[in-house]
Order: sequence, then structure tokens, then C-alpha cells
Amino acid sequence: MEHANKRFNHAEELLLKQMKGSKLLTIDAVLAAPPDNSWNTVRLHFEGFDIDVNNFLNNIVVDEFGTLEEFGLLSVVESSEEMLSIPEVGADTTTFEVNETIVAVTVVNNVADIYGEGPLVAKLEYPQAIALHTDSGIIMLDKEVWFSEMIVLKNGERIENLLYDESVNWEDDPDEDPSTHFEFRTEIQSLYFSRSAPCWDKLSQQRVISTFSRLATSHLHLFQTNTSDGLLR
Repeated sequence: MEHANKRFNHAEELLLKQMKGSKLLTIDAVLAAPPDNSWNTVRLHFEGFDIDVNNFLNNIVVDEFGTLEEFGLLSVVESSEEMLSIPEVGADTTTFEVNETIVAVTVVNNVADIYGEGPLVAKLEYPQAIALHTDSGIIMLDKEVWFSEMIVLKNGERIENLLYDESVNWEDDPDEDPSTHFEFRTEIQSLYFSRSAPCWDKLSQQRVISTFSRLATSHLHLFQTNTSDGLLR
């Protein structure tokens, strides 16, 4: 069986845990599709440190035959001193002012089990979104559809109202491929619970099957500053 575990590693989880209790000052993004779709990288500026959340395409094995698909995979790294720039987009960096203390961090992981003519042939685990909790709500960085290189910035009150429903991309297609069956679930992982005990934010501490309906998404309604001209808009 092919098993691609692309969850955040220990070093990435430590960076995410560092956010808890820290004040998030601003968010930098190159908005390829304004007002909320950032291309590849979102830079988070905290008091005393900066972190980049990336979404880059990677080749992932998706079946027992070694078939490769390009997946957008989230990663978390310390920010470099380089300017946040995506040359192929040709857009300026936009800064969202936040000035909120992060009181909790949760990670949304997707798990897809792939069955071929009966047996389990492949398993894929990958992060879908990062939720930063503040006293005023949730700021979410969501990669949305699996092949996307975007990170969508959202805010609201409940994770399930903000999260993209990835399960629609893992539905069986008996006409196209009758021998393949998918089982998909979403896990909400608080970084202060063990990996073996995923929790559903403020609802229950148990694994849940993804049954999200496509609810209207709230977007970040924060001040935006274009770094090329310094104008508030």
C-alpha cells in the first residue's frame, strides 16, 4: 500500500505552537485574486518573529501503480529576509493589519483512503488549513482545492463555516472508474492535544467524518495597505 503522510512535521508544529500567546501584528500576501486569494505564500508578522505559510505543488503517489498527481501542499517555515514576491503574478504585496493575540492554533488535516477492486491500495494525509484563534474570532489560511497553489485568507467564528469542503473532490465515479472507491475524512487537530486524539473545534474531542455543506465564506475585513504606495484602502 502506498502511504503519503504529508501532515506538518515536528519542526513545523513547533513553529505553529510558537504562535500561541503571541501577538499577530500583520499578514503579508501577494493577492493573485483579490480580495483574499494569496499566491503561494502568506507571511505572518508576530512580535519578535515572522513565519511563512507556503502552498507549493508537489508530486504525490496516489495509487498502487505509482501514479503521480500534483498536489498543493502546505508548509510552515521561518521567514527569510527576502521580499515577498511572486514574479509570475506581477502583483504588489498587500498587508493586512491584525494586532491580535493568538489564543489557540488548530490544524485541519484531510485523510483519503483509496481502494482498488476491494483492498486499500493508497492512503493520503495532508493539511488543508490552519486556524488562528483570537478573542474576536478565527483567522483561517485555507488551501482549498487539492491542486491549488493559492492560500485563501478567511475570518469568522466557526471552523466548519469557513473551511473548504474537499470531500467533493474525493467522490466515487462509477462511470469513469468503477473499480476505485474513496473514503474521505477531515480531522481537526489542536496542537495541544496528541496527534492520536483529533478534536472538532469547540464541538467535541473526537474524529469526525467530513460532511460539510458549502456555506458562505467570510473574508478578512481588515485594513489593507499596498506596500508599493503606502495607501490605506
